[in-house]
Amino acid sequence: MKFIGKLLLGILASVGFFVVVSMSVGIYFVMRAEEGGSAAPSAPDKMVLELDLDEGFVEGATGRYFEGFSFHSGTTLQDALISIRRAKDDPRVLGIVANLSSQSMGLAQTQDVRDVITEFRTSGKPALLYSETIGEGTPATAVYYLAASFGELWVQPSGNVGLAGIGIEQPFLKGLLDRIGVKANVIQRKEYKSAMENLSNSRISPANREALEALLGSFFDQFVSGIAKDRALDPAIVRRMIDKGPLLAQEALAAKLIDKIGYRDEFDASVDERIPDAKAVSINKYMSFAPAKDRPEPKKHIAVIHAIGEITRGRDDSSFRSNDGVLSDNFAEAVADAAQDIKIDAILLRIDSPGGSYVASDTIWREIVRAKEKKPIIVSMGNTAASGGYFLAMPADRIFAQPATITGSIGVIMGKLVFAGALEKLDVNWERISFGESAGMFSAATDFSPKELTRLNELIDAAYTDFTTKAAKGRGREVADLERSARGRVWTGADALKAGLVDELGGFGRAIDYTKEKLGLQPTDSAWLVPYPAPEDPWKSLLKAVQEGDLPFGIMSGMKVLAKLGEQLGPLNAASKAMTRTGVQMYAEPIAVK
Repeated sequence: MKFIGKLLLGILASVGFFVVVSMSVGIYFVMRAEEGGSAAPSAPDKMVLELDLDEGFVEGATGRYFEGFSFHSGTTLQDALISIRRAKDDPRVLGIVANLSSQSMGLAQTQDVRDVITEFRTSGKPALLYSETIGEGTPATAVYYLAASFGELWVQPSGNVGLAGIGIEQPFLKGLLDRIGVKANVIQRKEYKSAMENLSNSRISPANREALEALLGSFFDQFVSGIAKDRALDPAIVRRMIDKGPLLAQEALAAKLIDKIGYRDEFDASVDERIPDAKAVSINKYMSFAPAKDRPEPKKHIAVIHAIGEITRGRDDSSFRSNDGVLSDNFAEAVADAAQDIKIDAILLRIDSPGGSYVASDTIWREIVRAKEKKPIIVSMGNTAASGGYFLAMPADRIFAQPATITGSIGVIMGKLVFAGALEKLDVNWERISFGESAGMFSAATDFSPKELTRLNELIDAAYTDFTTKAAKGRGREVADLERSARGRVWTGADALKAGLVDELGGFGRAIDYTKEKLGLQPTDSAWLVPYPAPEDPWKSLLKAVQEGDLPFGIMSGMKVLAKLGEQLGPLNAASKAMTRTGVQMYAEPIAVK
């Protein structure tokens, strides 16, 4: 007991120390902020932009509040893309130098970065990349796919080039659940809606296999064609190298997949010789520099609103709100505020979400439809904009997706885990006292009755009809025609374009250019990108949290990161989470490509 008491005392003391330090530092910086910021620092006359692609970029708006509390302290993808595009025409920036051995970005984000690197290279400036190893005896096809967009690739002599194909693995647990007396009772619309299949089935269903094979085939074709184009190789050669991989550095050099073999100091010396006297600057540092030359004040303002993560009902106005999900009230309010702001000329939605609550998605959908009556709505899809994520996108004036975006999944699903058999095996007597025939419908102790199943099927049919009807209206199609693209099936962006679910292939940069065109601007004209909701100054947020008593909860929200350890279980974790959701869900199973 004394040990536990000392442990608790130590924890409380540590938290108290953190609070005091945070308050002191926060108040200091708030005072500094209120005194007024200094002018932008002067930039070196000669720079190389330095990218750490191992760290990767996170989705989200510029200047998010306390990103450190969710361990997202890295550069945002938006900042990276804008900086690289700006550097292309900046005479002070003489090249890009990148480091890459592994990366955590999704495939669509990877294509966003590939696009701006390719665009940068049209300026004639070098884009150079060094890698100790592209994968270490493991498949790293997606990593090499990103590396190939650079003009010159170096690999350490002992390194590999992990071209080895791609694949998806899924555990199916029905047999295990049967043995312990647990049943996954799932109702889906329609046959391709497979988000909970690995709990309810012993094997992959024919429809799910068909969809996943098409998805992987599309990804693989994109990898092969992109690498072949970047490296000026025949696609057949790229396929042969993939089948042979992972490759030794010497094999990759002989196959013209890399340009040089050497150690980091040799690479650095080569860069210094090629771009002498240039100072290496990070993206965050480069963003702080004033433009190379005065440009006309932008006349147009584009609101940028990010929808990242699972969609749920409710709101969170605390200073330490998380960036891990889409809360319907907060998001709808941001859309409404942007629509009513007379300074805002268009709204750009960046969606990276597998969906979630049907009701929450519908709440946001309604606000987007209302905003569309006042201003253009453009959507840029990230790695995933599926099911409820697609529900948010479908009313837009124009939808952009990368070829590797996972989208569609126009369908709904609901269900529950039934523990009746397990309770019986454990001699647990589960008693219920209730009024109303449906009071125990979602109890985990009993299965659905025939009457309950009939009612649930009616509910899910109504939700599916609503989804497809709204999707058809948003896409300007007949419901019967759209049905061929629906039925719960996921598509890559490339296939979604053929299916009529998106309007154009392209990333965040292309979406910005189109929005400017929509507003009568030239591609070279500037426009303000205004994040909604406006990010709070981090230290003012801290002071507010202290004043309002939110700080302990802020600490706890930061500690939620520990729960993310469970995400290593991938599809199993996602399926089990899905089974605990109540109500009709529009959710697409996360797909991890290896």
